[in-house]
Amino acid sequence: MIVETLALAAGLGLDAMSVCLGIGVRWNGWRQRFRMAWHMGLFQFLMPVAGWLIGKPLAAHIAGWGTYVAAGLVFAVGAKMLYEALKRGMGRQRGAGAASAPRDPTRGWSLVALSVATSVDALVVGFSLELRSPGVSIWWPSMVIGVVAAAMALAGIVVGKTMGEKLGPWAEVLGAIVLMAIGVRFVVIA
Repeated sequence: MIVETLALAAGLGLDAMSVCLGIGVRWNGWRQRFRMAWHMGLFQFLMPVAGWLIGKPLAAHIAGWGTYVAAGLVFAVGAKMLYEALKRGMGRQRGAGAASAPRDPTRGWSLVALSVATSVDALVVGFSLELRSPGVSIWWPSMVIGVVAAAMALAGIVVGKTMGEKLGPWAEVLGAIVLMAIGVRFVVIA
């Protein structure tokens, strides 16, 4: 059961890690690292508990449209990052003054949207855990899922920072494209 729970947690944490990799190319200070790891872990912990509590009818309904909402949210954040990166790049080429700084996606509603988008699948997992093992507590698997997701999110930010340092100004464009690709993948795999 422990190996199965860890494998499940790693699978669920991959989306969080991928999103954080894209964000980490530009936003990778200690506050961003903490916010992303904390929120990704928290939402990955809470969603299986919610799925376990709400039961089959609602979980199946949310899973039907939740994937598309998650895809749209991640794609929109990536598209906004791409737009801002390209806008700043064009401003530099024209000799314009300092372009306005892009909004940090590790704050506010962007952070909540990314956290929800990467944890929607954990909602259904919580429901399936109740079906497979009725009467078994959801708390242990949810804690493992949350901790693993937080660690993977942190690793994603660190790897993204390294990419950002190596690729320079193109790293933010690449990070935005990665986020948009993750959004598309949500729909294609659904």
